[in-house]
Amino acid sequence: MPSAAPAIAIVGAGPRGVSLVERLGAYLREPAYAGRAVELHIIDDAQVGSGRIWNTEQTRTLCMNTLAGAVTLFTEPGSTVGAPVLEGPTMFEWIQALRGEEIPAAKAALVERYPAHVPDEFKAELDATVPESNPSRALYGEYIAWVFEVALGELPETATVERHAARAVRLTESDGVDGIELSDGTRIEAATTVIASGWTTPALNAEERALAAAEIEWVAPANPVEQNLSAVPAGEDVLVRGLGMGFFDVMARLTMDRGGRFIEDDSARAGLRYIASGREPRLIVSSGRGYPYLPKSEYHSLPPKANLERLRTTIADNQVEAGSNSLNFGRVLWPALVRDAFAEYYRTLAEVRPEALTVPLAEILATIDEDLPVDQFDATVTPAALEAKLGRATSEPFVLTDWFYPLAGTEGMTREELTAHIATGMERDIAEAVAARRSPLKAGLWAISAGRKPSSIAGSNGRFCWDSRSGSFNQFMALGQMVGSGPPLFRTRELLALVDAGLVTFLGARPALALADGEVTLTAGTKAASASVLIDAWMHGPDVRHRADPLTLSLGERVRPFVDDGQETGSPETTHERRTVHADGAVDERLHVVGIPTYAQWPDTTISPMPGTDPLMLQETDRTAADLLALI
Repeated sequence: MPSAAPAIAIVGAGPRGVSLVERLGAYLREPAYAGRAVELHIIDDAQVGSGRIWNTEQTRTLCMNTLAGAVTLFTEPGSTVGAPVLEGPTMFEWIQALRGEEIPAAKAALVERYPAHVPDEFKAELDATVPESNPSRALYGEYIAWVFEVALGELPETATVERHAARAVRLTESDGVDGIELSDGTRIEAATTVIASGWTTPALNAEERALAAAEIEWVAPANPVEQNLSAVPAGEDVLVRGLGMGFFDVMARLTMDRGGRFIEDDSARAGLRYIASGREPRLIVSSGRGYPYLPKSEYHSLPPKANLERLRTTIADNQVEAGSNSLNFGRVLWPALVRDAFAEYYRTLAEVRPEALTVPLAEILATIDEDLPVDQFDATVTPAALEAKLGRATSEPFVLTDWFYPLAGTEGMTREELTAHIATGMERDIAEAVAARRSPLKAGLWAISAGRKPSSIAGSNGRFCWDSRSGSFNQFMALGQMVGSGPPLFRTRELLALVDAGLVTFLGARPALALADGEVTLTAGTKAASASVLIDAWMHGPDVRHRADPLTLSLGERVRPFVDDGQETGSPETTHERRTVHADGAVDERLHVVGIPTYAQWPDTTISPMPGTDPLMLQETDRTAADLLALI
């Protein structure tokens, strides 16, 4: 039977689920809700607060790709939210408070009201952390779990909470309520429901079904900490697809977590030397681009803010209606962003090596702002035109087009030659990351990376035309991911040390896969490698068109794919308040979906909230919390 108080079910208790509880509490403390009773059901079979990705008991080898001083789960004064903000510490401020150091008074008061109890085994990490540290994922899980306790403590007495350490497996509707069946047999009835489940794995595609049926050891795409690597044999060749963050996690787990050690060695080109345990496999690695994601710059502080004046002005001058599919990224926004990137490169070059300019900087900047050819399908057209115009202006030109296809011209190399070529490139990448603010290359690429968020927002909810989104915009986003969302610098050093130890070689770009005789073969250009083990080192995005988990399957026609300019996407269509839209176009009266599954309609769904940026994630949880309460 339904509770006497209206019930809200929150499916998923990771960062978004925690933020929803905090925002619900902020609204419930308002006079408009004085005395209102509400029952919250928080459902997750993973750790409540930290979820799976940030599980506090996972290996400390895996680190955040975000800096300690650049993540928060609290809203801030001036945030775009409807309920009052709750000023709380960033992760680094929380660590400072744990160390007994001074933090802003309002945040310190919150820590005093809700003392954190972090296990002793984190002490060394806590003591060593600075704002630009990459904390372990386990420690971030402790921070999220503490925020959850704060959120619970801030709820008014009229709100009751029931936690369910189980998985939601089925959702039905009857008589104006949602019935949620859990894996432990419990059934919950809720007036409103919000699914905040994060990374849900879609059904296997045809290639993956063949891999699953083959007589090989296949590690399927998944959250890295949940990928079972125990059957990966020591001392044997193992094929890996992926050179992004998932790869660096797999690399760390198969080396350091198997007893290997990296030691400082100034004579090694990586600055590190690897001491093997004998339990490591030999990794043969390939990916779409075939080149590792670039390391983040070592600023010894939080990153600088990129100058995107041309892009921001162009976005302001080209506002279009949601659903109009009228904004062409390749023709309108991309040229402005390219100009910003080139300007950042040459301004930095003029500052650090002025002798490299053969014409004055002012003339270079004027050339950058001249008319350029654009193409909505190929994002390389505009930078190639600028490269041609500026070819004689400097002895160190910015060649952005190289980064779209970093292995162009290497197709005929042997695997050994390609590995040597990439290793030399990584030496350069390390040097540029160390130079940080004094690297013209990093300045230009940082603008490309920073342009992803404003560009995504400008085209969100059906504002880009599809040819542009599927063409130049997707090319740009993939480039921005590679040059801006790579690993901490120490991970690239470790990879280079493993190359020098003979434990990692590279196969090339866009590998083709074949299965035969109990082996899998990857072929890239003229190079091929075979093994009995394949690791797919990435995570699939959720896809409502190819549902696999029981809960998503049970939603039936209560969700439909978001259609962008006539093209179905993998995201469920939702309203501004994140209510789902039925197959017939009706808006659901109870069901909401937030976060990562909605990536195709709403931008910035995977990024942890950064202080000082009015994070979209916290705007989303605030807006959804308001709607959940309005509906009851």
